[in-house]
Amino acid sequence: MVGQRAGYQGRMSDVRPIQRVLVADRGEVGVRLLRTLDANGLESVAVFSDAEADAPWLDEAAYAVRIPPSGTADPYFDVPGIVTAALDSGSDAVHPGFRGLVRSAELARTLHNVGLTWLGPRLDDLAWALDRVQARSRARDAGLELLPSSPLLTDPDAVAPWVERFGFPMVLRPGRRLALRTRVVHSLAEARRAVADAGEVGVFAERALAEARHVVVVVVGDGYGNGVHLGEHEASLVGPAGVRLRECPSAGVDDALRKRIGEGAVEFLSAHRYFGVGAVHFLIGPDGQPWFLDVEPGLPEGFALHNQVYGVDLVAAQVALASGEELGWDQEEIHADGVAAEVAIALRRRGKITRLSFSDPSCVDTAVGEGQRVDLARYPVIARVRTRGPTRHAALVRLRGMLEAAVVEGVETDLGECVAMLADRNVWEGRTARRIAERGQGV
Repeated sequence: MVGQRAGYQGRMSDVRPIQRVLVADRGEVGVRLLRTLDANGLESVAVFSDAEADAPWLDEAAYAVRIPPSGTADPYFDVPGIVTAALDSGSDAVHPGFRGLVRSAELARTLHNVGLTWLGPRLDDLAWALDRVQARSRARDAGLELLPSSPLLTDPDAVAPWVERFGFPMVLRPGRRLALRTRVVHSLAEARRAVADAGEVGVFAERALAEARHVVVVVVGDGYGNGVHLGEHEASLVGPAGVRLRECPSAGVDDALRKRIGEGAVEFLSAHRYFGVGAVHFLIGPDGQPWFLDVEPGLPEGFALHNQVYGVDLVAAQVALASGEELGWDQEEIHADGVAAEVAIALRRRGKITRLSFSDPSCVDTAVGEGQRVDLARYPVIARVRTRGPTRHAALVRLRGMLEAAVVEGVETDLGECVAMLADRNVWEGRTARRIAERGQGV
C-alpha cells in the first residue's frame, strides 16, 4: 500500500517508528479506530476518565490508561491530560479521531514538543482549512465553483443588500468551520440576528439551493503535491446526531461527475501540499452542478465506507505517511468494488440500556453495553451499523435487515426512524437529496 521513499525520512526530522497508538476519541468512533489499529498489527491504547473506568469498549484496546483529573468539564478534551496519558502509556503516536480533538492545534503542537507523533492534520493545513475565508479563496483559485455569496459579513446592517440580491430563503454560513451552525433564514430580521450572533466569526450570505446532495470526497496527500482520491460518499440524510445514512459511492453521482469532483478535490489539496487524509465536501444541485462546500482536515466521518469499497485502510495510511513512507498509489490503481452503507443510531434521551442486540456484531461499531447508563453528551450515537454488497440494492437490503433485527431497550433512540427511512421508496430509488431551502436544513 505504501513504500519507503529514498531520503524521505531525511527530509522529515521528526519522523519516528510507530508501534503503539493512543486513540484520543471515545465512543463508537474510538472502537472503530482501536479495531483498525489492531487489524494492522499496531498496539492500541484507549483513554478513560474516572466516570468510565468500567466502560465495555475499553476491552477493545490492547492497553487502557486513565486521564488524570484536571477539573475540566470534559476530560476527553483536556489536552494536558491526553498528553500525560500518552506519555504514561509509552505511546509513540496519538490519533485524534474525527471529532473535536482533530481540530486542536494545541494538542498537535504539544505532542510535537514532547516527541510524540500526531496522526491528524498538519498545523498549517489545519489553519487554512478551518478558516472559510482562506478555504473558499483557495478553492476558487483551484477552479472549484462556489455558490454565489457575499464577502464575510460581521455587521448586521451589511446583510440587507445580499437579501435583495438572493432573496429568501438564504443560507448564512459561518466564517469558521464548526464555529457555529449554518442557518437558513427567511426574513431580514432573522438574517440580522444571525449576523449579530456570529460576532467576529462572521458569516457568508449564500444563495440557497432548493435541494442538493451532500457528497464527501476523500483525498490522501503526501505533503509534496501528490495525492489521490478514493471516491465519494453521500451524507444527505440527517438525524438528531448528524448524518443518519451514508452511502459509498453516492447513488446520485455518475462516473463522469465522480471523475470531475475527485480530480478537482485532488488538484485543490495537492496545490497546497496537503499531508495525510482529508476530505472535500460538495453540494450537487438538481442539475448535476457540483458546488464547493467545505474542507475537512483529518480523517473524515464515514472513512470506514471507503475502506470497504476501495480496499484501502485510511488509518494505516495515516500511520505509514507519518512514519515517513511514501504515498505509493496511482489514481489508476484505485477502483471501487461494490457499495457500502452505514446508519448511525442516535440516542434521544439518557437512560440505562437494559437490552442491546445485533444479528451480526461484526458489522456494528458500538461502545455501549447492557446495564450501562448513557447520556447525550457522551454517547450521541449508540451504534454505527455498516454493510457492504456487490450492488446498492444488496447493501441496503442487508442494512435494513440488520436494523429490523436490532434490539435496543431501556433508552429512547431513533432506531425506528432509521428502519422507516430504509423502507422509504425515495431512498431505495436514490432520491436522497436534502431540501436545503427548508428551515433548519442548512449544511
